[in-house]
Amino acid sequence: MRHSLALALLLIASPATAQTLSAPFSASVINSGQPGIQGIPLFLWNGFGGATFDDRATLRVDRDVETTAGGGKPWWTYKAFWANTTTSFVSPGFEWVITGELHNRSRRSANAQNVAVNGTAWKQPTDNGEETGTTWAGNFNCVDQTGLPNPTTSCVALELDVGGIVGPDPNRQRVLLHAAGGGQPGAHVGYGYMVSTGQGVTIDRAFSTANVGSTFGIGIDLAGASFSGAAILMAAGQWLGFDGNADGKFSRFLGFNPADGALTYMTGGGPVLRVTDDGAAYVGRIVETIPHVPASSSAPCVAGERAWDQSYEYRCVAPDRWKRAALSDW
Repeated sequence: MRHSLALALLLIASPATAQTLSAPFSASVINSGQPGIQGIPLFLWNGFGGATFDDRATLRVDRDVETTAGGGKPWWTYKAFWANTTTSFVSPGFEWVITGELHNRSRRSANAQNVAVNGTAWKQPTDNGEETGTTWAGNFNCVDQTGLPNPTTSCVALELDVGGIVGPDPNRQRVLLHAAGGGQPGAHVGYGYMVSTGQGVTIDRAFSTANVGSTFGIGIDLAGASFSGAAILMAAGQWLGFDGNADGKFSRFLGFNPADGALTYMTGGGPVLRVTDDGAAYVGRIVETIPHVPASSSAPCVAGERAWDQSYEYRCVAPDRWKRAALSDW
């Protein structure tokens, strides 16, 4: 594509010159005339079959800054590998800056775990016991610099797609996102999934399903876990909204009001049900659909239980002690 900056990379054993470079190769090769420099595309083939297969990394960049004096510039980003491209205004294609492609044909019996892209950052002790600085195993940013107040095209920091049209998947092996806690026994992770913002930043939807009309099996499934604390924890004054739409509007919700210590179910017309911490319940009306009419005045019951039929209203006044009052028309 126009204005694209081609990658200046090293081509091992270039067929044009039949030269090879000794490894490890650490000297500067800029403007040296070595094969593969100055914009020649890089394609390395690790062939199959016996001695021709090299189990080392196909392309590896080692950079040791451990002994570098000064430790670098403040807030300076050091790039071990940098690919920079710029699209034209009328570019019709997809610009893939860095692409990782894996064609996995290993049998399941081989017990191999083949990864298209894998990044690991090891957080290790410092030389003087000071805590090691913040470490990011992966960092993806999409910064919207268009200035549009209501954009209609996406700015996505990370997108994950899992293909395959054959279903269903009773073993749940087609996974859109897998966040595993710890890579070793006894590891402890602070948060399984966390959404945070900087000061003055607002996220319209902390967690949301996109595309109205999408079909899912279970929205949030917590059945496979055991929680030492609350499965869902909410701050005082928060609420759960129902009958919502894509704009986030709703007319029914359930929430706890710390001002009066009541759990309240609300509709557009006001509170329908309120339950306070002392057990008092305030309801618009009570409809008993299964009255459990006692067979006799000594039928099993607990104090406060009530029932009814077409002739009487029943009330349990003590354990296994019923009383009744006749009903009449008016």
